[in-house]
Amino acid sequence: MRLILATIVLAAIGYGTYWHISARGLEQEIAATLDRNPDISVADYDLGGFPHRFDLTLDAPRLRLPERGLEWHGPVLNIHALSYQPHHVIAVFPPEQMLWLNGQEWTLRSPDARASVVMDRNRSGILDRANLVFDTPEFTRLSELHKADSLRASVTRSNDTADYDVALELSGYRPDEGVMSALDPNRSLPPMLARSRALATLRFDSPLQPGMAAPDLIDITITEMDIIWGDIAVQASGRLQPDVAGTLSGQLDLRITRWDQVLDLLVAAEVMAPDAAQMAQMLLTSLSDRDSGQLDLPLRVRQSVMSFGPVALGMLPRL
Repeated sequence: MRLILATIVLAAIGYGTYWHISARGLEQEIAATLDRNPDISVADYDLGGFPHRFDLTLDAPRLRLPERGLEWHGPVLNIHALSYQPHHVIAVFPPEQMLWLNGQEWTLRSPDARASVVMDRNRSGILDRANLVFDTPEFTRLSELHKADSLRASVTRSNDTADYDVALELSGYRPDEGVMSALDPNRSLPPMLARSRALATLRFDSPLQPGMAAPDLIDITITEMDIIWGDIAVQASGRLQPDVAGTLSGQLDLRITRWDQVLDLLVAAEVMAPDAAQMAQMLLTSLSDRDSGQLDLPLRVRQSVMSFGPVALGMLPRL
């Protein structure tokens, strides 16, 4: 009996020593990450969870990507990992977050927003896969209110390479009513998109390492993009290469049902000039299937401008 008790005590002491040594190393890594990344900041942080977990609380975290016109911050961010499985991290976001995107301020609200990040067990610091889920998110900007049933995203490393498969799905998206009135004054479209999802492969020059400088993005292969909104259906695939400024070049292959409605939406959204839409209307009428209203369209992309022949159809966002 004494031997058993002694063994239990020694195991508990050993495990406690392991936790404290690991926690000290984690705190040093947090400090080093903040020191080498001036665009990441926190007001304070606290590490707890002894003995079974590591629970990290970040107060007022802020992430800036000025070269991309992006900034995010929230009041708190909670990060959790089991002490015997530190390579698998769960992040729980606050119910309200702020996002600045290209000079526009957005507020994102969700009662349940979390992410899961799994690092490669065999190669320290290499991202293996990650998932993001926002339940019933709301996006607000000025007087606009956009809603959805869920927002889901995933990133998975492909076959021990620097290629990552990315999936993005926005379910039950309902645009702001004022935006809907501007885009579709005749109310020919339903208030909710039936489907909005995309699948792509991103190739980098080296694997992703969270907390380190991002590797260069070499190209983007879009395997599937699918948007269905009323009678409008848009499918896309293609390959794009970014330059150092984040503008894109390459080719996109589109299949569009009710493309005439899409032109009206692009003009209403000020993505496409009215005179360009009129020229596109005349050109595309002869190319589409008159019975189905379907149009197959190979687009050239140069410096983020999408063109069909001499007609510019709109711009892709800068990365």
